[in-house]
Amino acid sequence: MANEKRIPKVISFSPSADCELGRWVLLFHGIDYVEKRHAPPFFFLINKLNGGKSFILFIDKGLKLNTVRTIIDHFDRLAEPERKLIPDESAQAIETSWHSYNTELGEAVVTWAYSNLLPHKEIMIRPLSLGSPWIERFFVKHCYNLPEKLMWKSLKLNKAAADEALLVIQSKFQEVDQILSDGRKFLLGDRMTLADMAFAVSGAPLVLPAGYGGYQYEQGPIPMFEQFPIELQEIISAMRLTTAGKFILRLYAEERYRGLPSS
Repeated sequence: MANEKRIPKVISFSPSADCELGRWVLLFHGIDYVEKRHAPPFFFLINKLNGGKSFILFIDKGLKLNTVRTIIDHFDRLAEPERKLIPDESAQAIETSWHSYNTELGEAVVTWAYSNLLPHKEIMIRPLSLGSPWIERFFVKHCYNLPEKLMWKSLKLNKAAADEALLVIQSKFQEVDQILSDGRKFLLGDRMTLADMAFAVSGAPLVLPAGYGGYQYEQGPIPMFEQFPIELQEIISAMRLTTAGKFILRLYAEERYRGLPSS
């Protein structure tokens, strides 16, 4: 019990891209932690009471990192040069990529995914409550309309916004298609950086890579392909065939759990 208390704690919302990026960054830097996942609306209250400001909160004794970017920057400062996700020579390009992939693409994917999927209770109960305490899973299952309405209103979701978001998503994938057209393995330089991680995580719901959400060998908080409505399956199938889509699938297959046992 004494050892458990010394392990850092992460408070998270299972399907959040920022939480997934945080998990990947912490694994990349070899940081051990205990993750406490919560479902809406419980997550928002618990997170706020603990000093959180976003969908992920890292707590280690007196240290609180309350956004995914503060987590990234904190551990990057401590890393050896060859392990930095923001190497000095690529810093400016990475900041541009961060805004493009984490902010613009990330927000578009959230709008597209939740606008299309929140009306489907049978699909969304699991993603919204995966890994949370049983009472929260029970609440989401039997009072689904409450977290659904909360998220629908707070994210300002509607069909028009979803259609516009898809255009942004397709544009970002086309940009990455072009960047990768020369056969390079990563977006910047000859090794993985924050730019690669940010694009892979934000774009993941469009190609459904195995291992999203910290569940290396199990279904994570993204619905399976067969669970999506037919019209969304068609979009996902098309995005998987793009160079950018294949790039995401490769990063998840080769890099997401690098360093962990393969079985």
